[in-house]
Amino acid sequence: MQAGDRWKMEGKWGKLTRKLEALLRLKSFPVGLKFLEDEGELAKNSWVRRPEKRTTLCQLITVVRTFDWTIGITRNDINAHGANVLGMAGIPKAIEDGTTWSIVWNKTKEDGKKHENSLAKIPQGKFESLILAPLSYNPFDPDLIIIFGNPAQVMLFMNAIQFEGYEPLEFSFVGEGSGEDCIARCYLTGKPSLAIPCYGDRRYGHVQDDELEVVIPPGMLERVVDGLEELYRRGIRYPIPYFGAEADATEVLKKTYPNYT
Repeated sequence: MQAGDRWKMEGKWGKLTRKLEALLRLKSFPVGLKFLEDEGELAKNSWVRRPEKRTTLCQLITVVRTFDWTIGITRNDINAHGANVLGMAGIPKAIEDGTTWSIVWNKTKEDGKKHENSLAKIPQGKFESLILAPLSYNPFDPDLIIIFGNPAQVMLFMNAIQFEGYEPLEFSFVGEGSGEDCIARCYLTGKPSLAIPCYGDRRYGHVQDDELEVVIPPGMLERVVDGLEELYRRGIRYPIPYFGAEADATEVLKKTYPNYT
């Protein structure tokens, strides 16, 4: 198969993603996550690249959403904490009892343990591997979808979720570990999760100062796109126009240019 053929295989997920990208003018690719119970399934995807070095989940997400790559991992490819949150491995004692967290992020081991216990986690032993891919290529039926956007884009994304069947949306802030918490929480609850990217996301995953992270179950994507399209028809669009562009600037300009007409 030629590389160009990927663009012809949009399918359901590709078409929805293209609409989402156009409506919100996203600057990075929405990412699909597929959890695999058998590590051997990674070899069945011809587009999968394997990490050459040990990495972190936040780094992998950034590679997929900016490099346009498909990445496959096992628990041995990522750090212990990330593998634990994804349900692929147990947690080292130093993390579990709060010691590791107390070195930087919390004052005491007790605070660190509370921190660790606050994180949502996928049940251990359920999966052996994970594939991350740009959803625009319709790579598989995803288990979760990750989108990064600025606050205005994310606001409209959430507005679209609420357009039909309204309900208020609530989110948590666990501090360091936001990316993993966002992913696991959505997996466990089936509800959209929004995270303020943590220090690790920024330091290692190069998440930008103006970006927020959203994770949704796949069945919600069509609802989001439909909501955004209807909001667009009603004049609610991105980028959001400033009212000042429609105001009469005459009085302000006269203060600068006395003879302005």
